[in-house]
Amino acid sequence: MKKIFTSIVLALCISVSVLAQTTTINVQGQQHKVNATVAARIQKAAKAVASTGIDFSKIERWAGEGDCKAALAIKWADGQNDGKTLVWGYRWKSSEKKTGEDLIRAVAKADPAFYVLALSGTSFGTTFGGFGYDIDGNRNIIITTPKNNEVYPRNGIVYVSSYVFDNCSATDITNDAWNSGWNKGFWSYNVADKAEDALGFSGTGASGRVLTDGCVDAWVFSKFSGASNEYDGNIKYLPATVDYTQGVFIVNEDWFGHRNSTTNYLTRDGKFVYNNTTEIGATACFGAAWGNRYYIIAKQAKDGGANVEGGRITICDANTMRIIKQIKDIDGNDGRSFCGVDEHKAYVSTSRGIYTLNLDELTVGAAVKNADGGDANLGQCGNMVRLGDYVYATEYGKSLRIIDCNTDRIVATISSAKVYSITMSKDGQLWVSTDNGISRVNTETNKLETISLPEGINVPANSSFAWTPDGLCASLQNNVIYWTSASGWNTTIIFKYDIDNNEFAKVVDLTNDPEKRSIYGCSFRVDTKTDNLYLTAAVGYQNDYKVRRYDADGKQLAEYVMDDKDKNYWYPGMFVFPDVEDPIVGNIEDVTVEENKEVKVDLANVCSDADNFQAAIVKSVKSVAYAGKVATATVKNGKLVVTGVKKGKTNVTLNFCSNGISTTATVKVVVTQATGITGTQTSADVREIARFTIDGKRINQPQRGINIVKYSDGTVKKVIVK
Repeated sequence: MKKIFTSIVLALCISVSVLAQTTTINVQGQQHKVNATVAARIQKAAKAVASTGIDFSKIERWAGEGDCKAALAIKWADGQNDGKTLVWGYRWKSSEKKTGEDLIRAVAKADPAFYVLALSGTSFGTTFGGFGYDIDGNRNIIITTPKNNEVYPRNGIVYVSSYVFDNCSATDITNDAWNSGWNKGFWSYNVADKAEDALGFSGTGASGRVLTDGCVDAWVFSKFSGASNEYDGNIKYLPATVDYTQGVFIVNEDWFGHRNSTTNYLTRDGKFVYNNTTEIGATACFGAAWGNRYYIIAKQAKDGGANVEGGRITICDANTMRIIKQIKDIDGNDGRSFCGVDEHKAYVSTSRGIYTLNLDELTVGAAVKNADGGDANLGQCGNMVRLGDYVYATEYGKSLRIIDCNTDRIVATISSAKVYSITMSKDGQLWVSTDNGISRVNTETNKLETISLPEGINVPANSSFAWTPDGLCASLQNNVIYWTSASGWNTTIIFKYDIDNNEFAKVVDLTNDPEKRSIYGCSFRVDTKTDNLYLTAAVGYQNDYKVRRYDADGKQLAEYVMDDKDKNYWYPGMFVFPDVEDPIVGNIEDVTVEENKEVKVDLANVCSDADNFQAAIVKSVKSVAYAGKVATATVKNGKLVVTGVKKGKTNVTLNFCSNGISTTATVKVVVTQATGITGTQTSADVREIARFTIDGKRINQPQRGINIVKYSDGTVKKVIVK
């Protein structure tokens, strides 16, 4: 008995001793139990110097715009970056409230070399568990998550669904700076209100940290074992870099017979970055941003004068423009254009038909078939647009083909005019250029409605010699379409059609340009953010190119000279604007339906994306709880169709895919008992007709925070958009 008592006392003493050696610290606002010695070391690490030592005047790598500024300082463990702390700057407007999370997001978005691992949606906001930096500049920026999934950052960030930071790493870990962790080590968050102040250990996470002008946020990786890592003021100011989210890419056809195609990049402040992607293939003609990647389509895989084979399809990481994969062949056909169908599939048009592209495996699939499954026998195909359940594709100079996205089969053909190109306008209507001018596609009757062009407004220019996407395009900000037109052999004029007001105008005219410049090929597009017009003004077939920028009314705002040292024959083609905004979805009201009846809910304005048309957002049902025992659900042409099966409750998870990026929303469904009336099917098309901010200002799309929504049945709801 004495022996047992002694053992109990000994155990209690050990327990007390262990408890005495542990303490609780806040890690990004969350309590963390650590060894007392480690805790003391971590607390001390932030106070290793009396001042942050940061000089804002020496910061060159900035993100954001505004009159306020903050610094982000990061120090990795294990002597990485030669033990130096890297420093970035962040600017914002004094009228805005910004947090430490906003600071990291902005820097990660603007700097293609900096990447982040994060967990969002916790009770403390966003937790940051990993930071990386591309030291060797090879643009191999990938994070390996548990189960060996390799993920490319979206706007510099990879999100995980739980605290798995210890089990994540940088794929290029031998060449990049990288630390991640939560239980074996963690990123210590330290703050100072002014650069001349000493850092202090933050008691809150980055989401709760409100920035002040001149403040410093410093992150130091702290390990629970091994050598300590202290902020020591050994600072490295990074040079300015290219922000691939704030300018425009130019897909160059390049010098046929001499080298493969390339892309150049024009920054927002008018500086060219030449050859940011090279060895694409012969005569690149189309580019598109889709699913955190860029897809560049070339006519052939290799130019006769090139030493390296590229691909008819080149896929690049949108964050860095690093080539992920190149596909050399499309069933023996030359490439034309790309159209994203959803996050898993796209269509690629070619010199002979249209093919599926598996976006998960990055492989070319089968050709699109006829409705009966037979060979479609298509000729040269060009631009394509997805709307609802269909892709509308041009068989160049012949007809408009309508493809069912679920079956990859042509279900209808419009051949009342020779169709050349197609685009979508802000209101979700489709427009084509034809041999007669401009026509609207009536998607209900599958007929073309020709728009009469007034005197002085000419028909669109079409590339009858060698295929290009041509200049038919639309504004994302206003319900306006544009097209280029030729005078003689040269394309010199841009016209626009204001759809809402049924007004035409000539906005740009280079007919009498003093330098005898004309618009090269398809090199005309509208900036998705600023609504500015971009075109390449060339002098014949000389290597003399200028990019000109105009406002929506045709006033020239700037001119940028392509003056590289090698004097390349770029033949600059299509402008491609970055896709950097993600879709935002609002709350959807509960759906009530009777047994054996159906209800339709219009999803047109449920989801928005700042750089995409609402009508272009693809809606689908991701899952239905209880496998349809209570209700079934599907989406048909943008409407949720819910059919009651048995009295009860269930949830429908909807997927919204915009430019290849997806988000989800859950709809609660209540199925009530049938009333006994048979032979009748109800259809309640309840749709949103107006949306306002909390102070009554009308808005065109969901905005984060409280939205006041008015529906077609007269009801008004308060909706919180996260």
